Amino acid sequence: MKFRDDQLPIMQYKGGTMAVSAVPGAGKTFITAQLVCKIIEEKLNKPGKVLVVTYMNSAVNNFKNRISHMLEERGIDSNSDYEVMTIHGLAMKVLQERPDAAGLDENFKVIDDLQKIFYLDNAVKIWRKLGGEKIYRSLLSEYGTKKYDEKSERWWKDFLQISDVLISELKLNGITPEKVEENRELLGNNSIIYILNYIYFRYEKMLNLNGYVDYNDILVLAYKALISDEDLRKKFQQKYSFVFEDECQDSNLVQCDILSIISERVGADNKKRECNLVRVGDLNQSIMGSFTSSNPIYFKQFLREADKNYVMNRAGRSTRNIMNLANSLVEYTVKNHPEKRCREALRYQKIHPIEDVEDLKNPEVDEYGIYAYSMSSWEDVKKRTIEVVKSFKSKHSDMTLAILIPFNSHVKEIAEELRKNKIECDELSSTSSERLKIINILGKILGFLGEPDSPVKFRDLMYEIIEGDNEKKNVIINNITSFKIEDIIKESVFKTTSVCKLEEIDKNIFEDFICKLRMVKDILANLNMPLQELILYIGYELKLNNEDKAILQYVASYVRHKNAENNSMTLDEISQELLDVRSSAFTHICNVIYDIRGYEPVPEKVTVTTYHKSKGLEWDCVFLLYLNNYIYPYSIKGKFRSEHYYFKDEFKNPTAIGKAEVQKLLQNDVCYNPIIKAREEVICEKIRLLYVAITRAKKYLILMAHYDENKKDCPSKYFEIIKKFICENKQSS
Repeated sequence: MKFRDDQLPIMQYKGGTMAVSAVPGAGKTFITAQLVCKIIEEKLNKPGKVLVVTYMNSAVNNFKNRISHMLEERGIDSNSDYEVMTIHGLAMKVLQERPDAAGLDENFKVIDDLQKIFYLDNAVKIWRKLGGEKIYRSLLSEYGTKKYDEKSERWWKDFLQISDVLISELKLNGITPEKVEENRELLGNNSIIYILNYIYFRYEKMLNLNGYVDYNDILVLAYKALISDEDLRKKFQQKYSFVFEDECQDSNLVQCDILSIISERVGADNKKRECNLVRVGDLNQSIMGSFTSSNPIYFKQFLREADKNYVMNRAGRSTRNIMNLANSLVEYTVKNHPEKRCREALRYQKIHPIEDVEDLKNPEVDEYGIYAYSMSSWEDVKKRTIEVVKSFKSKHSDMTLAILIPFNSHVKEIAEELRKNKIECDELSSTSSERLKIINILGKILGFLGEPDSPVKFRDLMYEIIEGDNEKKNVIINNITSFKIEDIIKESVFKTTSVCKLEEIDKNIFEDFICKLRMVKDILANLNMPLQELILYIGYELKLNNEDKAILQYVASYVRHKNAENNSMTLDEISQELLDVRSSAFTHICNVIYDIRGYEPVPEKVTVTTYHKSKGLEWDCVFLLYLNNYIYPYSIKGKFRSEHYYFKDEFKNPTAIGKAEVQKLLQNDVCYNPIIKAREEVICEKIRLLYVAITRAKKYLILMAHYDENKKDCPSKYFEIIKKFICENKQSS
């Protein structure tokens, strides 16, 4: 195996701490897997194992497959010499080994995301009844007070998300509800953390009563167990002789501490020796801070302190023109960004082409390959996108193509436009049609079961579950459902001449109608089942894949929890919740389950996804839409989505204020102005997000921005800078 010049020093690693910073497309997964195999081949790990910790479940499977295949190629049967898992999987192993060391019962359970949302929502509702509603109103601005409707759940969903983020922040920093109460005077009367403390207390109480811990607890308790129990600590240190961490720019403090402890080498004299710890990542791809407690400062610190520090700066993914554009964004940010504190958003490391490996080179195209369009409206963007996609696919049918958009709602919108134009696509978002298909089917089945004499609900259900061409399907279903529902269920209508002739339109659709009708009849015959059992029975009848089975089990679990709270759900109520695409509980669960499977782009389908979900993927051609000021702010004086317009100025970013208060409780220095600091962090993360998006493209890149009079929005300053760069370089190429 021949390695590039920037990979060779990494492959010489034998032990100690090593930091590897890898530019997009440098092959960090490849080199990490190769180094793991080399350690195993040379038996450097003996008598222990090599541990690889990565961020996503899908990445776990990718690493396992790569390492296994590489070992097989070398004729080595050593699958027992390594383990690959997420940080939560590792923490669970620690707790299962000695739950008592963390103060847990051996039968402890981990609460899933759906149950967590249910418990948190329940805690918020109790708080509202006990005076929280009045406190909430006191946070509202004059405008917010006029617009507020206590029956509307829109603002309360925001509040639930704020609560979730800040409770996670408290937990990961070891701050209990009791500690918050003890420091009431330090926090002050208008403290966001103190306002949320009752919700935190109720949530913790519900977890304890039911024997649950959440994902944050797992990390914190695993760390405490390793610190407090010497035998447990030694066991894991001896079990894993080398520790690798992938995507370490997305680590939080507790994760870093756990891996540092496990990687320590302890001698016979009980004195600490060197750590065999390798961390691989890219500071310029740190884009998860808005959603998690991750922070790139921990990788920055490791880069300064590691025994060895290498940069993989050669990448073969993109054309030189695309790499030059990404490099220009880095250079502009570091040297010229008007917000001085945002000049550190990107690390000054440039992507270089591959030059030193035979048979490997960067892709090339006959044209410049990068285009930027400024459109007059969002409607024009959609129209232009469809035109360019059609043109591109007609010329390059063998190439993969992706459209990246900021919001899940726009993913669905663009996907619908593509389908209207007979262009096949995959939606990668928490509200994509594929991921929510089983949720929609179940919602429509339960809706019909709640009102079995409704022709509208029956028609909607059959349209959802029958396969085939939409137009032909519509004709057949509309004709059959013009009869009485009871006659259709009895199948007597299929003896009529008019219905029999429908078989001539499409025999497969007609036969599928009869097949699915009999399935619905079987389900109707079991209406006396408890609702959660009925949901599982419906899954059995539908003959689902593993992902969809898991989703139905979550829905059944959700219903069981609702019923346990003496809040029995009717068929119609659960149907409405399932069919509400804004329901964060069900969309989040679908997202988690489908992400485990991973995704591989294919030329036959256009990928439509958000900027965040594109990370880790690559396509021949990438469209970047909505490059506007509102999404990519340039100045701290701009508008920020993280700020809630309906709160008073001093509360408009409660998450930022709450995080600053957590630091106050930890007796750390509180930043100059939490809201301004949060704006700077948003600007920094958005710059990195744009960098990640640009580097997804291999051969072609199309960027679009537009004007929006309603939102008083216009193309981002970054778009204008990129457009200028494209014009200058296109002329010289």
